[in-house]
Amino acid sequence: MIQETMEIRIEKVRPNARLIYEESIIHELSEDIQARGLLEPITVELVEIWFCIIDGEKRWRACKKIGRPTITAIIILE
Repeated sequence: MIQETMEIRIEKVRPNARLIYEESIIHELSEDIQARGLLEPITVELVEIWFCIIDGEKRWRACKKIGRPTITAIIILE
C-alpha cells in the first residue's frame, strides 16, 4: 500500500453518507480550524474520480463550512 500526502480540492471529496454529526460539533471544530489551522490531515482513497473519506469526515465538514478550497489529505493508493 502506498500513501501520499497532498492538498486536494474540497469539492473532489465525498463523505461517508452513513454518518451524521451534530451541527454544534462541526461548528466548534470549524472555529478551531480557523484559529489554529488543520492540525491533522484527513485520510482518503481514490475511487474513480472522487476521493472517499476513510478518516476525518468531521474535519472535512468543518473545512467545508469555513469555505476552505482545499484540504490536506493522506491518499491511500493500492
